[in-house]
Amino acid sequence: MEKYEKCSVCGKLVYENRIETLNIHEVPSLFCSDWCVDWEKIRVQKKKQAQKLLI
Repeated sequence: MEKYEKCSVCGKLVYENRIETLNIHEVPSLFCSDWCVDWEKIRVQKKKQAQKLLI
């Protein structure tokens, strides 16, 4: 049976080039690129900045 694995950020199917590391919640996750690893961290920072603007 085939196993389809997706990037935890963008949902792209991951084949050979894979990055397995902890996500922002310290849970092992699969990423398709360095960009997705970085984007997860940047997205959290942007959300915090946006919340500060709403206050």
